[in-house]
Amino acid sequence: MDLRRYLPIILLVFVALFILPQLLKGGRGKTLSAKDRGRLTLDAIDRVDRAQQKLFADAGRYTGSLAELVVGDKVLASELTIPLDVTLDAGAGGKSYVAQLSSDIFSVVRVRDGERLVSRSCREIKSTAGVECPDFTARPTTTTVTTTTPTATVTTTTGTITVTTPNK
Repeated sequence: MDLRRYLPIILLVFVALFILPQLLKGGRGKTLSAKDRGRLTLDAIDRVDRAQQKLFADAGRYTGSLAELVVGDKVLASELTIPLDVTLDAGAGGKSYVAQLSSDIFSVVRVRDGERLVSRSCREIKSTAGVECPDFTARPTTTTVTTTTPTATVTTTTGTITVTTPNK
């Protein structure tokens, strides 16, 4: 059996199996990695906060309308395609607001009363290498206690979340 006779067929099969799929894959749309979605979520809450502060400085009130914020920040509009679930609520008279943004990676909250930052927190929903919740939020800690008596063994787990808020 002469292998040189089958070499062109073997080369064509190799190209069809390994090289063509790599060339054709470049035409598909790119998806965001979990790391990118996490970064964009954290950037979006900062953009919402800056837009709210600008609106408060200009008009003396915060808004509960996402449309008002997106009009002033075109990048925020593109970040909403992560997708993000955005909840905005302005207090009576627009003197305070709460913003909550959630993606599949993070859930973040900002609260302002007047110009003062009252609270900010972040919860990591899905772990990603390279992107963490900012330092202002502590991670949950759990404590497990096992109690053994002559008749039964009872195990209880208690979760504690400690959140520190900035003094601004």
